[in-house]
Amino acid sequence: MLYSLLRHRSLLKSCIAALCLSLWGTASAQELEPSEGLFTIQAFSYEDGSTETLTQHYITLGAPRTNGQGKVTNAVLIMHGTTGSGAGFLRDKFAGVLFARGGLLDASRYFIVLTDGIGHGQSSKPSTDSAGDFPKYSYNDMVHAQYRLLTEHLKVNHLRLVTGTSMGGMLSWVWGYEYPRFMDAVMPLASLPVEIAGRNRMLRKMIIDAVKNDPDYQNGFYETQPAGLREALYPLIFMVSSPLHYQELAPTRVAAETMLDTNLNRYSSIMDANDLIYAFDASRDYNPAPRLGEISAPLLAINSADDQVNPPELMLLESHIDQVVQGEAVTLDISPLTRGHGTHSLPSIWGPYLARFLEATDTEEAFSTRDYSALKNPDADIWTTQAPDTFVADFDTTEGRFSVEVERSLAPLGADRFYQLIKAGYYDGVHINRVVPGFIAQFGVHGEPTINAIWKDQMILDDSVRSSNLRGRIAFAMTGPNTRSTQIFINTADNARLDTGGFSSFGTVISGMAVVDRLYGLYGENAGGGLRGGKQGPLENGGSEYLHSNYPLLDFVSRATIR
Repeated sequence: MLYSLLRHRSLLKSCIAALCLSLWGTASAQELEPSEGLFTIQAFSYEDGSTETLTQHYITLGAPRTNGQGKVTNAVLIMHGTTGSGAGFLRDKFAGVLFARGGLLDASRYFIVLTDGIGHGQSSKPSTDSAGDFPKYSYNDMVHAQYRLLTEHLKVNHLRLVTGTSMGGMLSWVWGYEYPRFMDAVMPLASLPVEIAGRNRMLRKMIIDAVKNDPDYQNGFYETQPAGLREALYPLIFMVSSPLHYQELAPTRVAAETMLDTNLNRYSSIMDANDLIYAFDASRDYNPAPRLGEISAPLLAINSADDQVNPPELMLLESHIDQVVQGEAVTLDISPLTRGHGTHSLPSIWGPYLARFLEATDTEEAFSTRDYSALKNPDADIWTTQAPDTFVADFDTTEGRFSVEVERSLAPLGADRFYQLIKAGYYDGVHINRVVPGFIAQFGVHGEPTINAIWKDQMILDDSVRSSNLRGRIAFAMTGPNTRSTQIFINTADNARLDTGGFSSFGTVISGMAVVDRLYGLYGENAGGGLRGGKQGPLENGGSEYLHSNYPLLDFVSRATIR
């Protein structure tokens, strides 16, 4: 199975422009700027037998790259959910985690393609084309059209990753068997690989019937939105709801009814009746189950246990995933961070799974040239190197990048050891195993137990405390005098009380503190705890494999570098 491998591996336009500035700041590379376009197929053949002109809208970030054989190696297709659009992925909770500098799908490294599916966004759809006479498009139509957009217009002949949320997750399954050799990996989010039936189909039919049964619908040729549109939104809101989260947001009757009215007003103001019913009816023939064996690319399906669209008690994902040759399925536990079906749009939660999946399916071996030999030799020259007076270290993590500016004068011995560890690649792949919200984020136990054993007792003498442990400051963890080795912590609150304990800060997070604040903290002290707690034995002995198995949502450092 795929995770046997994973456990053993070492580890519109103005809005778009404005968003770009918020994500990448002053980055000057043109490839970081989102761009959008249209691709028109003059005679697209739909599965319902009609042939029509089809225009597809898309947004791209980054630039395609090819290998020596002319194959595009870095293209990622991300597909939205029902009634959504590609622009939805530009929200900070998604793009700010994945596409920004140091993110798992950093747009300076990947070519991101965000499409508006048929019937959605700025692509051809009933509300802007032929209303009730619009072709009865299907999921297969959407995938075939996307393939032509990629190959004919964007000149993408291969995809590094195919992924999508909800409907986009279902389209990912279709991509897997329709074009099995076109991608390196497939990651459906919040979806099932089976026919839409049971309560799911009932809810969809409720939405469709609520609109069609309204006399003002006029077979799709209405002049104003029919009242049935608002009625259709009731089952839709139920579908995407999260019982735990909704209870927290609306703990009283008044709050619940106010929230319902707010959601109804918001949805009804942005939706069109025809677009809605066509979008939900497009899933009528969806059924990957008979063709799952044709999916040859590694596939990782991620659902959440509080998903009302794909409830885990059906066990449909688990009972079908074995039919995928290289398939693995994960259902995230309900937590204060999950949002039901909407968890699919929160890479801050499932990002560690994506990181391991990308590593396991990486055929380019982008970081294979780095020399880690010094980690096995404490007598190597690098361990006597003195750090510059000031330097900046970038940490790329499963939540994005944070950067630390170090001033050697604050703690010379600590700064030197920190510099040496980064230059030797020590922190690459290391889990951020101790995150206590409102206190600290700590890491530094190496994922390879043999390397950790070498460095656990390679301690340095103490530095005087010259800089207080305020929010954003970084220092070495220790158990007593002269016990600093490899574990460091970032203060996520003002912890000046630590100064008297000898914790000498040597640097400050100068960018990406929001990334540090997002680090997964629900495991608390359970995933290793503090040095003084004496509970790091399983982590030290089991390394990354132990953490992947027992604490899979822990964030980790993918790479640390000195500028």
